[in-house]
Amino acid sequence: MPNLSDIDTSALQNIPTLMGIQWRFLHQSDSTNSEIVRSLVDNPSEGLTVVADSQTDGRGRRGRSWHSEPGTGIYLSTLIRPNLLPEQLPILTLMAGLATVIAVNDLIPQSAKLKWPNDLLLNGKKIAGILCEYHPSTTKNHAVIIGIGINVNHTYFPSDIKNTATSLKLECGENIDRTSLIKRLITQLDFEYSELKNNRLQGLIDNWTHHTDLLGKTITITQNNQSIIAKAKHLDSIGRLVIEDESGQEIALDSGEVSIREK
Repeated sequence: MPNLSDIDTSALQNIPTLMGIQWRFLHQSDSTNSEIVRSLVDNPSEGLTVVADSQTDGRGRRGRSWHSEPGTGIYLSTLIRPNLLPEQLPILTLMAGLATVIAVNDLIPQSAKLKWPNDLLLNGKKIAGILCEYHPSTTKNHAVIIGIGINVNHTYFPSDIKNTATSLKLECGENIDRTSLIKRLITQLDFEYSELKNNRLQGLIDNWTHHTDLLGKTITITQNNQSIIAKAKHLDSIGRLVIEDESGQEIALDSGEVSIREK
């Protein structure tokens, strides 16, 4: 088992959760999501979790890359097999975001906020992102890979993202223990997934709402290279963002790029 810089891999072995029932630790990966994708030919069970110390081809939503320098961030993916209808799958991104923001806020003096649908912001800059990928199966419940990237102890970002991204260290002024954060993340993700399997969807949505400052704001939302100005109203029962456009019509969105408009 590799020693991943400051991550104590042995301390992660005995967490009594479904998530992390099987661990795979890597010095380097192209992408932790891709590692699980390649393992799907063996029909792995729920809870397989991959952690890499660095990624060479980390992925974000819409084909974007994820800055994954060695020894500083959390680059983690886990496999679940939820019994959900296809139209309910977007709730998994919110579930993972909620688990991540709770885990992060347990360790820092400030409060990170959720940005719909899949980002965490701290002081208005991105510190974490979620990428959920769906893979149908003919032998088991369909697989969903939850990928989570957190900027933990980064002190540098490339020029194209340095004005929009930050890290816990840059914002809080001190190193964050990556082992402790992974333990909190896996434990909270396991709890939120259990709540979801017990049909407590509304509780998840209510908790997500508590950790965002988006709702009630005037926003710009971009889909398919077209932007509209609207008011963010609330999340519906499957986690879609309900907006009110300038004509007063309410629309439920399941994807899009959102930014809060300055007053």
